[in-house]
Amino acid sequence: MELFPLILTFLSTGLHASWNLIARNQRSTDFFLRLSLLITAIGLAPTVLAEFYSAPILSAVWRQLIIAGCFQSIYYLGLSRGYMTGDFAVVYPLSRAAPVLAIAILDVARGEAPTFFGWLGLALTAIGCVLAPLTSLQDFTITRYWNKTSLWIALAAIGTIGYTAADSDAAKLIAPGPIAAIRYQIFEISIATIAYTSILVVLHTPTRVKGGWSNWRPVGIAAAGLFFSYALILWAYQFSTPASYILAIRQLSVVLGVAAAAILIREPAARFRLVAASLITAGIICISLGG
Repeated sequence: MELFPLILTFLSTGLHASWNLIARNQRSTDFFLRLSLLITAIGLAPTVLAEFYSAPILSAVWRQLIIAGCFQSIYYLGLSRGYMTGDFAVVYPLSRAAPVLAIAILDVARGEAPTFFGWLGLALTAIGCVLAPLTSLQDFTITRYWNKTSLWIALAAIGTIGYTAADSDAAKLIAPGPIAAIRYQIFEISIATIAYTSILVVLHTPTRVKGGWSNWRPVGIAAAGLFFSYALILWAYQFSTPASYILAIRQLSVVLGVAAAAILIREPAARFRLVAASLITAGIICISLGG
């Protein structure tokens, strides 16, 4: 993997874990709505103007934008509801691991046998996923795995698969460099805002866009983290490095996030769940780089 996209991906991992911690601490469905509204309000007008005064990107990637925006809204729903009902150290690792694990299992079902590192990665990820919901080895019960949080984790994972596929494709169709990546991302978040608002309306979910600095400060910090973390990834996608490699390196945010959750919000079984997160991360790296 080239050094520059590797650096971009490493920078993204810390920002990604940070804004997810803020989102979990808020435990609110409308937090993601306010987050995306803020980015859209600030960035959409200049981004639309750029379509007329510089090389347009909408004509080349409008299909990918619609797909990515819709799946992004599904990701918002799954993650927000997951954080409302479960621990960060469970929701975050599993929602990040499930997409890669699902693709690897699909390859096995198709008769495409993994390499040694592929099998090793599958085993490590599976073990980590089994351990993540537990607080100790004596804590094994069916409710740790089949509960209301499980559905939201699955939904977040589906959203991740959808927008990752669309974005990695679109990144090769736009002009290289961070400016085009930022413009693409603002369009995607704007579409996600409309789609997510529609989902909340259909689900009859009450939302309140609260005023005041104390209510918008965490939203602003998380919005900056989300925006710049994924702008770096979109930029990294533009290089020749396979998207799966970038996806693998991004999983280092799992370990960073779980460690930070243990220190900052005092979630239970910190050491045990950090081991599970480390196994998931190591497994995904094996699957993506060596499988």
